[in-house]
Amino acid sequence: MEQRDLARRVLLTLLLVVPPAPAFADIIGMQVERKVTEADMKASLREVELVDEKGAPLDLNALMGSGKPTLVSLWAHWCPNCLGEVSGYKAIAKACPRQWNIVFVSARAGDYPKDLAKFKSFGLPWKFYHVGGSSRDDVAKAKAARAFYGETVEGGVVTPMHYFIDASGAVEAIVAGKMDFTEPDRLAAFCGR
Repeated sequence: MEQRDLARRVLLTLLLVVPPAPAFADIIGMQVERKVTEADMKASLREVELVDEKGAPLDLNALMGSGKPTLVSLWAHWCPNCLGEVSGYKAIAKACPRQWNIVFVSARAGDYPKDLAKFKSFGLPWKFYHVGGSSRDDVAKAKAARAFYGETVEGGVVTPMHYFIDASGAVEAIVAGKMDFTEPDRLAAFCGR
C-alpha cells in the first residue's frame, strides 16, 4: 500500500474512533485555548530544533521528506495518558516498527532526563528528543518551540500530543490526548493492514 494511502487510512480510523472536537481548531481530541494557532503549530515542525541525549540534532525536515509518513509525539514521564500509550507503541514496535518515522519529544525540555530514563525503560526502538537549548536565546526558535508545544493560554502544554504527517511532509492531523494503538482497527490502519 502506498504510504500516502496508509496515512489517510490511519487518519480515517482516528476520526472514526476519536470524537470530533468543538470549534477551537481542527485539532482532534482534547481542546484547550491556545496562544498559538494551528497553522503556527503545523509550521513549527519545519523550524523547531530537536536534539537527542548527546546533543545531536534531528533533521526533522529530511525525515518528513523521506517519503514515509511521520508521527511526532510529545511525551512526558509524569503524564498518565502518555504512560497509558506505551502498550500501543509496543504493539506498533512488534507489528510494524518501520512503516512510519516515529519521533518522541519531551513535552517540557527541563524534564528531558526523567522523560528519557522512563522512555528507555520501555525498550521501544525509537529515539527520544527534546527542544534544543538555542530556543532560549534565539527569538525565532523560541517562537517555533512555543508553537510546536501548542502553548496554551496558561503557558502549558497538552500531553500527549501527536502530529500525523503524510508521506509528502504535510501535517494531516494533530491529535491532543491519549491514542490507543492496541485497538485492532487502529493498529491495522497504522500498519497498513
